[in-house]
Amino acid sequence: MFNKKTGIAAAALLLLLLWMPGKAVSADAAENVPNVIPEMLTADFWIDKLPEPDQVIMDGEEIASFNRDIIRTQPELIYDLTDYPASLNKERLTKLVTMRPFPDEDRYSNGRLVDWAYYQNLKEQMNLPGIGEKNEVAYGVTVRRTNIRTFPTSDESLSEPDDKEFDLFQETAAGPAEPVLVLHHSLDGGWCFVQIYNYCGWMPAADIAVAKDKESWLAYVKPSEYLVVTGNRLGLGFPGPLPVELTMGTKVPLAGGREKGGVVPGQAKDYEVLLPVRGANGELLTETALIPGGADVSIGYLSYTRANIIRQAFKILGERYGWGGMFNARDCSAFVMDVYKSFGLMLPRNGDEQERSAGVTVSFEDLSTRQRYELLDTLLPGASLHTPTHELLYLGRHEGLYYVIHDITSYGDASRPNPDGTLGKIVLNRVAVTDLSLPRRNGMLFIDSLTGGKQIQTRAGSSDSSSDYNVSVYLNGTLVDFPDQKPFIDVSADRVFVPVRFVSEALGAQVEWVREEQKILINKDGKQIALYVGRKEVFVDGRKYTLDVAVRLVNGRTMVPLRFVSEALGAGVKWTGQGSGGRVDITG
Repeated sequence: MFNKKTGIAAAALLLLLLWMPGKAVSADAAENVPNVIPEMLTADFWIDKLPEPDQVIMDGEEIASFNRDIIRTQPELIYDLTDYPASLNKERLTKLVTMRPFPDEDRYSNGRLVDWAYYQNLKEQMNLPGIGEKNEVAYGVTVRRTNIRTFPTSDESLSEPDDKEFDLFQETAAGPAEPVLVLHHSLDGGWCFVQIYNYCGWMPAADIAVAKDKESWLAYVKPSEYLVVTGNRLGLGFPGPLPVELTMGTKVPLAGGREKGGVVPGQAKDYEVLLPVRGANGELLTETALIPGGADVSIGYLSYTRANIIRQAFKILGERYGWGGMFNARDCSAFVMDVYKSFGLMLPRNGDEQERSAGVTVSFEDLSTRQRYELLDTLLPGASLHTPTHELLYLGRHEGLYYVIHDITSYGDASRPNPDGTLGKIVLNRVAVTDLSLPRRNGMLFIDSLTGGKQIQTRAGSSDSSSDYNVSVYLNGTLVDFPDQKPFIDVSADRVFVPVRFVSEALGAQVEWVREEQKILINKDGKQIALYVGRKEVFVDGRKYTLDVAVRLVNGRTMVPLRFVSEALGAGVKWTGQGSGGRVDITG
């Protein structure tokens, strides 16, 4: 068909003139976004609202364990490549290579309608007859940022002749120094069918250097000491004739396993790293490169704190939107993925997969707008928020509005409604800060489009860092053993929270969870009590009572303030402070 390289180069030049990665976003970037003021376009604005922004959420061992949980929950999507089978049989490899069918709707390429003969040529290039009974896996590393395609071609596939923002053959992008497993080759040898840790598809063979064996590959991809790029992008002029750009989350070995001294006396130390290069026969070689000591990098992964999550997100603020990694950019889920990659977290590629992955999840399904905002109060900044087609990072609340940072293409113009209920289009096409009352093109507010929220952390670490777990609960003189979520003191609210189910059932009540309404129903001695996650109101036999703090969902458990136990369940409660914690005695 045709080659896109010339067009992409021109687009990249234009993009470079319009926007330079890493540059601060000017105040006027907020002008066409309602309810956003220039001060909100800095990470510190949101970090200053956090009670303990530098509290570690998970350490390195906990993150490694969390990654294993991700692999267990989505074994067909996320892989520890070091444990991948050394070979694949014909049935499994054929299933992988043919997992994405050819489109049955009209597609356009280079302004022309694609015919069926084109797909037949693609099928020939997929080289299905070349799949043997046993297919050895080869071990490679990307030498530059590259694309993973649906089929072995760089030809665009558009639903409309001029809609060049969405090439539907573009699956995702992989950064430089990314470990890849080569599973198969195209008929002409120009493409490899590869598996990276969270995606598979066709990658240009010229972008992969293949190790001679697994041992030499492991030596490169699992170094004892390494540098992680923590800036949005880091440009290097060496090695090779073309500049090398390392993107956020890229991990490269430190040469010799140690830092090297700066070449200019009195300046910060430079880092000597090993970059992968492709030899004359496609083999994996390395060349040494110096990264300036003042560059935005880290020895090892960044410390996983809420402040660092927000800082990483704001380093990408203003960057152009790129579907599937087009235009050397990111889309909404890749934006979230790369932020968390800075901490060593192996998130799935797509937003719906991330929503189903490991972590602490809340559901917005079937809630009113007010209930949705109340549920947001149970989440912490840095949580990912999900709609069926979009993903956002939660920043927090300011003057009654709830804000996010996300890679957004457009939103709806309420002043230009269409007869079918949709709204006129206001294009952003970049990473931006907005609030959740912003309308979408379909007329719904973002808040009303949310399906779920995700705290990317283990259940043990899912409560606010201002919580004190030094709380013991005794029921009629016997210490209560809570199997998972423990009672805690919310220091900021000065209230004790207990798991409502365990306390209620211990007092002889029956408890029912109504997921659709985020509601707990408690029945005891003919009395029915209803309470809702994120709300202060409690209804006892239809009569409303108001608690001083809202009910919370923590680690899948509904947590209520201790006052609820005495007022709604009719139990006697005594609190005895003991140092930073205390003892609760419940009688009933």
